[in-house]
Amino acid sequence: MIMFSKLLPISLSTNAVKLYSPVTGQYYGECRGHSATINHISFSGGSTPHALHSCSSDGTIRTWDTRTFQQVSCIAAGPNQEIFSFSFGGSADNLLAGGCKSQVLFWDWRNKKQVACLEESHVDDVTQVHFVPDNRNKLVSASVDGLICIFDTEGDINDDEHLDSVINAETSIGKVGFFGDSYQKLWCLTHIETLSIWDWKDARLEVNFENARSLASESWTLDDLGSVCLCACCAGGECIRTADK
Repeated sequence: MIMFSKLLPISLSTNAVKLYSPVTGQYYGECRGHSATINHISFSGGSTPHALHSCSSDGTIRTWDTRTFQQVSCIAAGPNQEIFSFSFGGSADNLLAGGCKSQVLFWDWRNKKQVACLEESHVDDVTQVHFVPDNRNKLVSASVDGLICIFDTEGDINDDEHLDSVINAETSIGKVGFFGDSYQKLWCLTHIETLSIWDWKDARLEVNFENARSLASESWTLDDLGSVCLCACCAGGECIRTADK
């Protein structure tokens, strides 16, 4: 019997997801259905550990049953749309957010109906969307336009009343994530490989590493490969993605 927490999903240039054992490298199977680049893959965890989700530039978010490698659900963002990131959350854990072309879309994943579209906060591709782990009604979005937006997703979601704050990273953003005891710290990795740390609750910059790659490289040694992190967001020898959720 395959333990789903022991599966390693890998997206390929063929637009498929292959599943391996991260320990032995054993190949288990693949999930096919996307027609363009897969941008984000993630397991559900919780009560459905066998469910694997993926989003793609074909404008869909698909769910796969890794016991059979078959698609069990598909949500579409509409024609000529791309989805670069997704996140499940909301105060009732019923929301699915998708980062698209200058928009953040929301669906009720239980019935697959779109419930909101935020289209005034970003002017370029939304590369990241993440619900805050300890504040499930708060959503963070990040974009190529250099902005990180924090939204409150309670009630009828809209740009005017639900945008809490905006952080300006001043350059195109590739990845963001959370760390710290209460997930109050936000790390931001840009496409030019600078790394900044923010307190997202008050939009305060705490530290900025202009040379994150060189700092990480200088901290890695061949004698310590057992503890080396291969993330591009490491700085000063300490990986802050170990608490990323």
